[in-house]
Amino acid sequence: MVLGLDVGSSYTKGVLFDGTIVRKTLIRTSFKPRQAIEQAQQELQGYARMAATGYGRELVAGAEKTITEITAFARGASYFEPSVRTIIDIGGQDSKVIKLKDGHVDRFVMNDRCAAGTGNFIEKIAQALSLSMPEFGELAVNAGRAETIDSLCVVMAETEILSLVGEGKRLEDIVAGVCDALVRRIDGIGSQIGIEEPILFCGGGPLNPGLVKSMKRVFGNVLIPADPQFVGAVGAALSV
Repeated sequence: MVLGLDVGSSYTKGVLFDGTIVRKTLIRTSFKPRQAIEQAQQELQGYARMAATGYGRELVAGAEKTITEITAFARGASYFEPSVRTIIDIGGQDSKVIKLKDGHVDRFVMNDRCAAGTGNFIEKIAQALSLSMPEFGELAVNAGRAETIDSLCVVMAETEILSLVGEGKRLEDIVAGVCDALVRRIDGIGSQIGIEEPILFCGGGPLNPGLVKSMKRVFGNVLIPADPQFVGAVGAALSV
C-alpha cells in the first residue's frame, strides 16, 4: 500500500493506492503545507511506502521518492487514460499543458507567473461578483452567448465586467465569457508545443461545469478522469 501525496499551493491531495485508489483525501494547504501533509498522513494510515509531488514535496519527511509535478501528471494521466496525448491541468496557482509520447513527457509548458490562465483568476472574479464557485459554474453552464472578456488581468477584467453589467448584459453570459477567456489563455500557451488529442483535462478545473463547457467549445472532446484532482497524487504513488 502506497501513500501518494500531491502537495499543491491551494490543496494537498493524498491517495492510498494499491493499483487502485483505496482512499483519498483533499486538504486545503492554506500556507501551512506541513500541517496539511501531517493531516493527510493521519487520515490515510495503513501505507507501507510513500511518495510525493507538488511544490511542497520536499517537505514530506519519510517520502521514499519525490518527483516533479510534470512527471507525476504524466504517470497519473496514463493510469486514468492510457491513450492520452495531451494533459491540461488547471490548478489554483498555475496551469500546465503537457504533451506525451508513448506515455512519457515529450514537451510541456507552464503558466505560473500570474493569475491569468489559472483557477485563481476565476475565484477572484467570482468573489468580485459575490458568487460561490458552484453558483459561478451553474451560471456559466446556463449561458446563451458568452460575452467577450479581453483582459486576463484580474483588475482589468473586473473593470470590463463592471462595464458589461452596466450595459445590462446577462450575468450568465458574463461568467461564461470569463471561462472562455481562461481557456483561450490555455490554448495560447499550449500552442507553443502543439495540443493533440486525446486531451485529458484534470486538476480542480473540471469541477467547474462552466469551465468544462468552455474547454469543449475550444478543444472539442476532452477526457475527464473520475478523480481529476488526484492525478498527480496517483502519479506519485506509481513512482515507487
